[in-house]
Amino acid sequence: MIWLYFLLPVVIIGGIAVYFEKKSGMTQPDENKQADNLGEVLKQNQININGTTGTD
Repeated sequence: MIWLYFLLPVVIIGGIAVYFEKKSGMTQPDENKQADNLGEVLKQNQININGTTGTD
C-alpha cells in the first residue's frame, strides 16, 4: 500500500504534463528559422568577444 504514496504523485504530475503539452501544441523547432538567425548570433558573439560595440 505504501507504493501508492509514491506512484500517485508521479501519475498526477505526468497527466498534467501530458495535458499541457497537448494543449500548447508543442512542435519541433523550425531548423530553417534557426539557420537564418545563426549569422546574427555569430556576429553578436564576435562583438562580445572583442568588447567593441562600434559606437565610440
